[in-house]
Amino acid sequence: MVKVLLTGMSGVGKSTTLKQICQNYEHVIDLDYDGWIFMDEENNELKIDTNRIVDYLLQNKAKDIFLAGTAINQREMYPYLDFVITLTAPLEVMHERVLTRNNKSFGKSREEWQKIISDKNNFEPLIIKGSDFVVSTDSAPADVVKNIYKLVGLIK
Repeated sequence: MVKVLLTGMSGVGKSTTLKQICQNYEHVIDLDYDGWIFMDEENNELKIDTNRIVDYLLQNKAKDIFLAGTAINQREMYPYLDFVITLTAPLEVMHERVLTRNNKSFGKSREEWQKIISDKNNFEPLIIKGSDFVVSTDSAPADVVKNIYKLVGLIK
């Protein structure tokens, strides 16, 4: 059984990838919803509720689990995961996705888009350093998922 975190900047396709994975696996969590990520008011940063995630992972040891999300403290859960995969895409692809997505509004304003650019330039390289794999999402979602399954040993 594998425990996988899909991480990356806004607009790289984390949610779209998870929707594809949901077709084959039951334990799939988009950390952007249901309180898995919260705003740490003291530091004004989004943080993952790592205690909740670790509890979930430990309660479901015998299941394949896919998580997707990005937050400043995500490294805290790395010891409980088998794989960390950074999803990436060219800026122009990310911009198109952010502008056309319906599930989230973040990134549509000029200021938010500039934050995404800054995060891609400054934060993405740090995430990549801590990742087991980097997967480009500028191909069809089914192909991205097939690549992920191969990398984590779910298909040969």
